Amino acid sequence: MIDITYDESCSELIIEEHFHNSYETICVLEGMVLFHIGSRTYNIAPGNIVFVNNLENHRMKVLSSPYKRYFALIDPAWFQTAVNDPVLLSIFKNRPGHFNHAIQLDENAMKYVSGLFKRMMTETGEKKPYWELAVESGLKELLIFLYRNYRASFPVMAYTKSMETIFKVQKYIEENCSDEITLETVAKTFYMDKYYLSRLFKETTGFTFKEYLILQRISRAKERLFSTNDSIIKVGIDSGFNNVNHFIRIFKKYTGTSPLKYRLAYRSKDLGGV
Repeated sequence: MIDITYDESCSELIIEEHFHNSYETICVLEGMVLFHIGSRTYNIAPGNIVFVNNLENHRMKVLSSPYKRYFALIDPAWFQTAVNDPVLLSIFKNRPGHFNHAIQLDENAMKYVSGLFKRMMTETGEKKPYWELAVESGLKELLIFLYRNYRASFPVMAYTKSMETIFKVQKYIEENCSDEITLETVAKTFYMDKYYLSRLFKETTGFTFKEYLILQRISRAKERLFSTNDSIIKVGIDSGFNNVNHFIRIFKKYTGTSPLKYRLAYRSKDLGGV
């Protein structure tokens, strides 16, 4: 569901490129950190909150310590069920060209947001009756607060009918990415012209339809490589790749390594959150 942690690093810290099959948000309290998220680089100072989705590889290096932060790892399926609002969901799901992974908060906002993280962490740690609802409420409160005060930081700033449709298409791809789906079949499913869907999908999400489908399949493959002993062939087939050579080639193109090397490397690490 959601795991919230407070951590401090008082010496040099470098976390190599990695992924989580979770949404991740980091609230930086102290320290300067260099983040590499996908193809973008950020110098993150105290008072920043950072949002990374489950499709984005990322790495970081502490530039000045102590590095103190809250971080949350959030299950995407649970998050979409709990929040279920395309505008608020867009902070994790959509990556158009203008998107910035970090939001710089003012002093009062930072006190409020760090207080929310502390409260949610206490709930997840103590697990008193209805703690799940309390955490869900806290997460919604966080997103609503950020939207009200930093609306321009959200990839989608207003609810429209077309945006709702793209949200449904994204969810359809995520749930069916291991099946034989194409732009044409999805367009027919949603009664849309495929060229219009392709353009609207790119404008709204920042991904082409094909890229989003491939990234979802790779994300599923990463999870299976990490958590199962299934063969590389089976992982590829179960993730939507019907040819093992194609699977290995595409996986290496997007991750920089082969599925087998990925499995061996990541099973030897416990990266946690950054």
